[in-house]
Amino acid sequence: MNIKKHTMQIYDTILKYLMSRFVHYFVLFCILISITAIFFSSFEEMKPYIFLLFGITYLTSFVFLIEYILRIISAPAKHPDLSIFKSRFKYLFSFYGFVDFVAILPFLLVYLYWNSGIVHVIVLPYIFIIFKLIRYSRSFRLIGNVLSAVKEELITAYTACGIVIAFSAILMYYIERKAQPDVFQNIGDSLWWSVVAFTTVGYGDIYPITPLGKILGSIISMIGIAMIAIPTGIIGSSFLNIMQKRNDDNIK
Repeated sequence: MNIKKHTMQIYDTILKYLMSRFVHYFVLFCILISITAIFFSSFEEMKPYIFLLFGITYLTSFVFLIEYILRIISAPAKHPDLSIFKSRFKYLFSFYGFVDFVAILPFLLVYLYWNSGIVHVIVLPYIFIIFKLIRYSRSFRLIGNVLSAVKEELITAYTACGIVIAFSAILMYYIERKAQPDVFQNIGDSLWWSVVAFTTVGYGDIYPITPLGKILGSIISMIGIAMIAIPTGIIGSSFLNIMQKRNDDNIK
């Protein structure tokens, strides 16, 4: 019993260390410098410094590897109601567990496949590292709380939008397919038009030319303006409610 208690104390100490301000800002710095290195590596002018930029990515990936191992070890302290195995399993297959794993891929795989010609394919999933900011950024966590609070309302709103988009796409296909067989070749092309018209983006690559098609396009655009505003209003209302609740808690 004493051994188990001592082990849990070790897990708890590691977890507190991971949640400390120093680790918080250090990992945040590594995330930002990694994203910066990936950003500049895409510029042709930075080709002479590509190994330096890649070295930065590689070193920060090593930091993330240490963090990943420590989070696996300390998982029982975060979920004391679960067994050691289940708590670690829960972390490994959680959203953050996936993101933390992706962040260490360059360190684990690049050395093995450096001369294979697929090094860029290996680094490609590394863009998911930006999601690590969700854990370390207060703003991202606030947005996550806002969306989580109204997820059912958003699902309902976007389901309604999806139904309108699908209906208009099918209808537009049968209206325009004879007039523009090369443009509206299938319902997939029509679906692209429907999304663009519904969101009022209007790329202009696919558009109706028949009178009936133009009428439908106008109706869909006007409906889109109204329906896109619904999720915006839901998110805005949730954001205001959460901010008001935070202000009330601070006053208390």
